[in-house]
Amino acid sequence: MGRHHLGPRIAGLVGAVLALALVFNDPALVNIARDRVFDQFQRLAPRDYDADPVRVVEIDDAALEKYGQWPWPRHRFATIIDKLNEAGAASIVFDVILAEPDRTSPGNVAKSWLDSPVLAPIVAELGASDLAAVDHDRRFAAALASAPTVLHLTARAGASDGGCPPALGASRVQGMPASDLARVAPSFRQVVPPLKMFREAASGEGFARAGLAEDAIVRSVPLIALACDGTEVYPSLALEAIRVAAPKLDPQYATPAFVKAAQNGQCRAHVTGIARQSVSEVVMCRLHFPTTEDGQLWVHYSRPDSVAKRRLSVVDILEGDPSDIADAVKGRIVMIGASAEGLRDVLVTPLGDERPGVHIHAEVIEQALAGKTLFRAWDLMRPIEIGLAAIVSLMILLFLPRLSAAAGFGIWAVLTAALFGGAFYAFQSSRLLIDPVTPGLVVTAAFVPAFVVMFQQEQLARRFIRGAFGKFLSPLLLERLERDPTLLKLEGEQREITAFFSDIRGFTSISEQLTPQQVTAMLNQYFTQMTRIVVVHKGLVDKYMGDGLAAMWNAPIDVADHPAEAARAALDMMKALDKLNDGWRSTKELPVPEIRIGIGLHVDEARVGNFGSEDKLEYSMLGDMVNLTSRLESLTKQYGVPIIISAEMRQRIPDFAAVPLGAFTVKGRSDPTVIFALAGDEALAASPAFQQFRRAFEAGILALEEGDAYGALEHFGACGQGETYGFDDAIAFFVAKAEAMRHQGQS
Repeated sequence: MGRHHLGPRIAGLVGAVLALALVFNDPALVNIARDRVFDQFQRLAPRDYDADPVRVVEIDDAALEKYGQWPWPRHRFATIIDKLNEAGAASIVFDVILAEPDRTSPGNVAKSWLDSPVLAPIVAELGASDLAAVDHDRRFAAALASAPTVLHLTARAGASDGGCPPALGASRVQGMPASDLARVAPSFRQVVPPLKMFREAASGEGFARAGLAEDAIVRSVPLIALACDGTEVYPSLALEAIRVAAPKLDPQYATPAFVKAAQNGQCRAHVTGIARQSVSEVVMCRLHFPTTEDGQLWVHYSRPDSVAKRRLSVVDILEGDPSDIADAVKGRIVMIGASAEGLRDVLVTPLGDERPGVHIHAEVIEQALAGKTLFRAWDLMRPIEIGLAAIVSLMILLFLPRLSAAAGFGIWAVLTAALFGGAFYAFQSSRLLIDPVTPGLVVTAAFVPAFVVMFQQEQLARRFIRGAFGKFLSPLLLERLERDPTLLKLEGEQREITAFFSDIRGFTSISEQLTPQQVTAMLNQYFTQMTRIVVVHKGLVDKYMGDGLAAMWNAPIDVADHPAEAARAALDMMKALDKLNDGWRSTKELPVPEIRIGIGLHVDEARVGNFGSEDKLEYSMLGDMVNLTSRLESLTKQYGVPIIISAEMRQRIPDFAAVPLGAFTVKGRSDPTVIFALAGDEALAASPAFQQFRRAFEAGILALEEGDAYGALEHFGACGQGETYGFDDAIAFFVAKAEAMRHQGQS
């Protein structure tokens, strides 16, 4: 029962097509699975924190405890700017919302005191002009103007109130126009800027927003955003931090290309991509930020302990020694953000830890300056991944049906492991984000239905094999056939086999002495022993023919040295027959006279396979060599020997004990056939006594062939003087033949 290759291929093709249709729709589950795989890559190979171009000055719990509750007066921020600027910070970035006037400025405080009967006289005594002269916002604006500073824009999704400010001139994003970006990049209806005096004083401004996935993990950060109904394009806080820091950034913290571009004043954000379809990258100062199709940068996170390495407290800046501050921030980008409980925006990273949002922007800056950003070109890699999945699936469907189910499963497992292992290797060695989930899903969808059909076919084949050969084939060969049913070519094949035929001598007269039940019992016992011997010697019982038995070796699968295996089986059958005769005589349960059998063996090519009718097929052998083997078996009656083998068989077992019987002409053949009588195995052939017997027997046969009757009688007479090895009847047959020749010669 052969396997049909078309069924598994059709089933696998249907599965692959359905999977491809699914991934083309970009389903959420596939995206989630892909993101989780990328998360695992980051955990296995996080970014090395080998340079520290960014310091984060945190408004932490210690600072609140020392300087009081939030919000702080803006003059404190001005002092922080002054100290950082004096220490040589390359840029000072505020990840703090500064959209409202400072309520702690004396002028603003005085206005709230006017409604108080107790405080109003104090305000009147001081005078409004004196209070207005002390303005924390103006103090802060002056500090902003004196240093390389970047402010925070707040993007909102609510309805625009018509107050959308244009981006600062130096901060404007070049490249793709807003009309094209509006179709792909994140867009907000409204942007709330810092106070006008702050914007006019600062060196740059950018929005701070993380790309939250459905599971609230920050895997990417937008580098650009649109607002005001898609008319304005704003850079991210990280981009602006780099742009503003370029002239003063310590060269050791950036790539040579960046340093050269900064010296030439080429620091402007430039967006490239496919118009109205996708963003591919943002370039600034020759730093390349490969993005997703909507302009987001995949963040390659460093280990959680990097947070502590880049952290400084506000207390360290306000109270620390100027030289210590300079050592910490000189030539670096300094970001100011909140980490105190109740103030910070805590975000979850793919590494599974929680970090203040300001540190995520610091991660973006660090990997960008080192030129070690993650890369995943959606418009290029996704078609490649889907195409690769389709090609691998077709290859699987082409070769899989030719394999066993176990081998096919192993190939699928290796391919799947290679997909995920290769993707991780690309991530670790080249920072490439290659999606193994999509091709893995398609390959699995192609494999599973094909495997199911193959498994069903294999189970049917196994049941057929066990039903057809289970009782007539050795367990070892049966296991090989079950493991690989393709070895069984049921449609028929031409192959070399050793054919075997045996028959019980005088069975008709024996059966006349027994009842039908006794005949059945005798044959069952006889065939049980003979069949077991065939199976033990790796042969296959072809059929039972009344009292006859047909078997073959080297079919349906290969058997090493099959002529020798068949010869040993024939010799073992003669020994088993002696035990059966002894048993029948001793028990007397069956009044069976001593039975004798004849065996014919021949090796040659034959046709083997399933033969019969459309209603019933049997695995069997056909061909001229089969007819010859049957004829050899029948000659055992004439020559009086138990086992006759052909000359071809003798050539394949030259070490066995055998004697020639001469030649005879088979009906339908013109050339005579040389035959031998098999006497025993290699041990008997090596014994001096048998060698002497064989030489005498061969000399007798040769004398007969030469017409020397007297010589033949002499040689065969010598054979009968000692051990005859079961050839008494054969010796008598040839002696009679020599006597007849002698009488003919005398007459």
